[in-house]
Amino acid sequence: HPTIGNGGGAGPSDFMSAYSIPPGSGSGGKIVAILDMPDSNALSDVNGYRTAAGSAPLAYCPGNGLPTGSGTACFASVDEAGTPASINQNIGDSGFNNDGETSLDMDMISAVCPDCSILLVQFPAAASSDLLASAATAARLGASATSISWGGGEGADCSPPGCAFTTPGHLVVAASGDYGWKLTQATPPGMSPSYPGSATDVLGVGGTVLRPGSPEQAWVAAGSGCSTLFPAPAFQTAFGAGADGGASPFGACLLRDSTDVSAAADSTIFGGGIAVYQGGGWGSVLGTSAASPLVAAIFTRLGLTDAISNDLGFVYKHMTAFNDVTSGNNGTCTDTVQCTAGPGWDGPTGVGTPNGAMLAPLGTGSSSGSSSGSSSGSDSGTDSGSSSGSSGGSSGSSSGGPGLDSGSGSGGGDGGANNDTSPTAKAGCGCATVGSVEATVDGFALLALGGAATLLVRRRRQTPPR
Repeated sequence: HPTIGNGGGAGPSDFMSAYSIPPGSGSGGKIVAILDMPDSNALSDVNGYRTAAGSAPLAYCPGNGLPTGSGTACFASVDEAGTPASINQNIGDSGFNNDGETSLDMDMISAVCPDCSILLVQFPAAASSDLLASAATAARLGASATSISWGGGEGADCSPPGCAFTTPGHLVVAASGDYGWKLTQATPPGMSPSYPGSATDVLGVGGTVLRPGSPEQAWVAAGSGCSTLFPAPAFQTAFGAGADGGASPFGACLLRDSTDVSAAADSTIFGGGIAVYQGGGWGSVLGTSAASPLVAAIFTRLGLTDAISNDLGFVYKHMTAFNDVTSGNNGTCTDTVQCTAGPGWDGPTGVGTPNGAMLAPLGTGSSSGSSSGSSSGSDSGTDSGSSSGSSGGSSGSSSGGPGLDSGSGSGGGDGGANNDTSPTAKAGCGCATVGSVEATVDGFALLALGGAATLLVRRRRQTPPR
């Protein structure tokens, strides 16, 4: 295995090979944004990963502290409003809690697009309104793509304005969750796919297991499912969703169906999982929050973000440029395409994983992501939807060079009853809400901010240390 550890987990060379990324391609400093909690060690952690991978370390962006979207790659951290480093502080988490999520996101971008600039937009609370505001900030600051590794069950609508993620020139992708089909593997089981991955203007990213020498298969815990709220977007209806007559590729679902694409959330490489460097040591994790930044960075590297942000249907129109995943499942459901991988589109893996050699000729290499996003919306509604994750252990320390102390682990999944009854579709934002006190589900603290606070959780699972 290359310099990414001798103990376990997939690293840059594994992703580059699996996704046939042309070695001569590059972004030229284009910006990939991630939306995460504050992390004062973000830069030192990602540079530990990059050093092990043989990539040049990132420096803080010069001048005003913000990336320009061209030239030498750099790192910037801003608050939700875009002020550089104003809340760049550790919030008291240890091990692979919130800081570990940030490290995973940044490591995955560095793995497949080392010349991408990274913009860390830090939100103070994990509410859907914070994600909307942070995504708008990322767009305003020139991000070509933004990856969201947080999510929760669909719930009551958000009040406009502010129900927009992707805008022309700025692509937003989001993890589909780690609790299987419709959050059914959560405790308690859910009843919807994970939002914002299920939003109609977000590219939902499912998860696969990377298996060297064998085709990828659907990850058992990857999220998927037919929306309980959102109508089928135009890019899916054009592909067959809700069409009268003939078999729809989306089975019985007449609403927004998740997911759209996928990437590695687990592997069988050297003990399993995805290698991550955090807190001065190596660990191995599982989750679609590895898959989401991988997709965002690959699309940015190949110059595809302008085309996809203007038409999310791009991935459906160019299905042959993706590796079709045809085995594995993330649960049991009557409408099997929602939870079982097979030829063509399926819920756990969408149209498949990126094939860089096929996608590269479709890219322009000039994606700039300069358009602005909308402001955040307000939260409303009653309690609805839940999601959860599991996390255990802490990162293994490295000595005498980059070592990876980790073992393989199994995940849960997103699930719930399949929504084949086609409830009334509601336009706007889906918000998962929780009461006015802090709740904890399977070890995750779910932040509750007021009587109709929004509930979102990380899309990452850590494997136990070996």
